[in-house]
Amino acid sequence: MLRPYINVGCLMIVSAVAFAASSYADSSTTARRDSALKGIQACLRRNEVSSRECKSLNKNVQTLVDSYRQGDKSVLPTLLRFTYLSDFYGEALIGDPDGFLSAVSRLSDADQFAVASGLAGGMVGLLRPKFDAIRATLMTVPDSSPNYQLARTCLGVLETENASLLADYFPPQTFTDRAGEILVHWFSRELYALEEKPLWPPASGNQRTYRITLLPSFSPPESVTLTVSADGSGQINFRAADSRRQHLSVDSGSTMTPQQVAGFSQSLYDLQFWQLPTQLPQLRREIEMDGTEWILEGVEDGKYHVVLRWCPGTTPFGQAGRNLFEFAGHKLKGSC
Repeated sequence: MLRPYINVGCLMIVSAVAFAASSYADSSTTARRDSALKGIQACLRRNEVSSRECKSLNKNVQTLVDSYRQGDKSVLPTLLRFTYLSDFYGEALIGDPDGFLSAVSRLSDADQFAVASGLAGGMVGLLRPKFDAIRATLMTVPDSSPNYQLARTCLGVLETENASLLADYFPPQTFTDRAGEILVHWFSRELYALEEKPLWPPASGNQRTYRITLLPSFSPPESVTLTVSADGSGQINFRAADSRRQHLSVDSGSTMTPQQVAGFSQSLYDLQFWQLPTQLPQLRREIEMDGTEWILEGVEDGKYHVVLRWCPGTTPFGQAGRNLFEFAGHKLKGSC
């Protein structure tokens, strides 16, 4: 019987060439990673985006992302410095929850919160599929895990930043300008941080509730809610969120007499609240970032209405809102 002839020498040469090619590829990958790390560190030391050291920052960050995806987990601590990597953070958490959370746990408290915000999509939030996947991953971290508390913190930030996916605070098409979706995302986040419930749709035909929410540009949100009782008196509640919008810094209640409630109702009637347009053209907002958004919501006789105004000052609308804060024992400062 004929036997196939095997040239052992040729096999050894082929194997050696393949091994060399593999080693070269590994060496090349490692060299690119090390070069990227060196470039990133130089940029971070310079801390100036326009500098020569930061010219290749985006490319170097992408190189580390590629290295991580190829199995090099050692680059994760460096990538956690760049909290705009929301898509990557979500991918890394879902793929390796323990590894990702363990790396985050070694950061300072402030940096942990920054990463959690990045994971949540930052100011723009996440699309529903990614939100659901990240939320499910965080919720499955057992309470026996050393990363449990961190996972709950990340979950809290995730839900707050994406509150519009959890609660409908406003009727569809309430805000019709080009920034409508952004406003819903922003307002929902602030109301959720204040632990406020949606007033829409009205719970019953005889419900009378009014809520004024202030969203300053550089400080946490505040709200006052007035719930009118059948005898005409009112229960009023003041809330303020902490700087991270994860807890209430103030949650206090008081009462209003029927006369005070009647006076407030008259002020709404005088300014024709129920006929006011929800929004007005406000070109000033495009060029001025400093100020406060006022959101006044009302539920009465089975109907709901919301009016937005940017820095209403001492206008009738602004005065009605200020009156509610004063009834709650918190006089507003400043003209805006």
